[in-house]
Amino acid sequence: MKEAFKHLGWFFKQEWKSYILCFVLLIIVSLTPLIPAKLLGMAIDAITMETMTKKLFFLYVGGLIFFPVITYLFNIVYHYTINRLGHDLSFKLREKYIDHLFEMDAELYEEYTKGDLIARATNDLQNITVLATSFLQQTIFHTGVIIGAVVMMVLIDPILTLASSIIMPIAIFWLNKKRLKKREYYKTHHEIYANMTESVLESIEGVKTIRAYGQEEEDFKRTKKAIDADVNSWWKILKFEAIYSPMFELVYAVCYFIAIGLGSYMVIHSQITAGDLVTFLLYVAMLYNPLIGLSNVLNSMNSIVIADGRFQEIMDKQPLVKNEENPMPVLKFSTIEFKDVRFRYPFDDFDVIAGINLTIHSGETIGVVGPTGAGKSTFIRQLLREFNVTSGDILIDGRSIAQYKIEDVRNLVGYVPQNHILFRRSVDDNILIGNPNASINEISKAMDIADFKKDLIELPEGSQTMVAELGGSLSGGQRQRLSIARALVKNPEILILDDSLSAVDALTEANIIAHLKETRKEKTNIIVAHRFSAVSTADKIIVMQNGKITDIGTHDELLKYDNWYKMQYLKQIKGDVYEEL
Repeated sequence: MKEAFKHLGWFFKQEWKSYILCFVLLIIVSLTPLIPAKLLGMAIDAITMETMTKKLFFLYVGGLIFFPVITYLFNIVYHYTINRLGHDLSFKLREKYIDHLFEMDAELYEEYTKGDLIARATNDLQNITVLATSFLQQTIFHTGVIIGAVVMMVLIDPILTLASSIIMPIAIFWLNKKRLKKREYYKTHHEIYANMTESVLESIEGVKTIRAYGQEEEDFKRTKKAIDADVNSWWKILKFEAIYSPMFELVYAVCYFIAIGLGSYMVIHSQITAGDLVTFLLYVAMLYNPLIGLSNVLNSMNSIVIADGRFQEIMDKQPLVKNEENPMPVLKFSTIEFKDVRFRYPFDDFDVIAGINLTIHSGETIGVVGPTGAGKSTFIRQLLREFNVTSGDILIDGRSIAQYKIEDVRNLVGYVPQNHILFRRSVDDNILIGNPNASINEISKAMDIADFKKDLIELPEGSQTMVAELGGSLSGGQRQRLSIARALVKNPEILILDDSLSAVDALTEANIIAHLKETRKEKTNIIVAHRFSAVSTADKIIVMQNGKITDIGTHDELLKYDNWYKMQYLKQIKGDVYEEL
């Protein structure tokens, strides 16, 4: 718990004035209810002793009305302040979390699932916010009520107070030990919740594929299993709470019984007055909610500690791909050289690309072909600096790529991946993601090059048509061409099409390639394709197999001798079923 407070220290320092105000208000609202109880006891004594006057009557009635109203007004100020702090903290934590995720390299997303990362930003983060809001409220308020009530009880009679409240701290200490033993399971529950979130996300994102293959029943069973696991996990926690939470009620009932029995005896023997007994019982009654509240505080402690640990686990991660101390800017390049580059993904035990040596000159169009799993995408994605290479180096104009600013290197590249991620925005807004400052003419030009203009006629609102989540309202070819337009509007020095023409017909492919040759003569284009027609006019074609470059040459040069490229090309032009690339 100490670590959780330490992690929020920056917020407490920033909002210390508001927290002092909340502390003072909590003390006031926890102590002011004690006064009406005392007034009521005094009024009863005045009636029984026949000393009640008209002035005293109105004084007591006024006090019984005044103090609850004052408590209500202070509560308004307190709840407004603490809720504002809670929303502010929640926003800032989410902002820090999202900023941190954007700073992290691809390794983090290989290690953690989307569902897990979302769970940490929702369920876990909400529990952390509780620490700075309702947890402090419950702790300070309930403790204030208990201390105030006990002090007032002692002033009435110390022996009666000791007899009626001695078992309370013992019960709280014992229950706290039980909860500490249960804390480890709360961590398991958070992991089960994250798995359930991931399972639900997969079902939602893959609903079309699931329906296409008639796997609704199987997917339902899989998702239900994950949901049932989360529900069962909750049941374990609820059973524990159901058994031990009523302990406070039992303790309270015993204390109240003792207070009534012993208090009545003391009234009979004139050791205390009837008014004192009524006041004392009211103070005992005031202890009920604080005891239940402290039970919830102990429960919250478990959730907060686990949530804080899970949240900080992500926040403590540091990107392996990061800028050097004084990185150099880069806006253009003349050559990019791969020198014996090897790379393996963080959780693999084999090299995906092995010993790549290649020089790319500015203005060249490079084609990349090869069988499935040859490492084509991994090879070209090294230019995005998602990971550090395992060995070897990539040089830009003779300097290691690591010496340049990461954002500058990535700004050199316009990347169109195999999986096209589109957003629930208009067509224009999806394109503007590539360059938020692009003009209408630049957007139009990008759509022209990507051969997307003809599709606007079919869309109900043209370029203002809303695209469904993940591009579900568009065909595969339209998604590809819209993604290409998004990369082109950036006008990058290097355009990478990673198998981004597979869903378009031959005529559209030819149009796009012709447009690229015409409009990007002085820019570099890298095209990964399985249809050789997309790379046949490239300045240089790279053939990759098993993570290595096996052949390099133009289309005509590669057809001069027997090799994998020639064999696959002949199969394609004959219309045979060719090996999947």
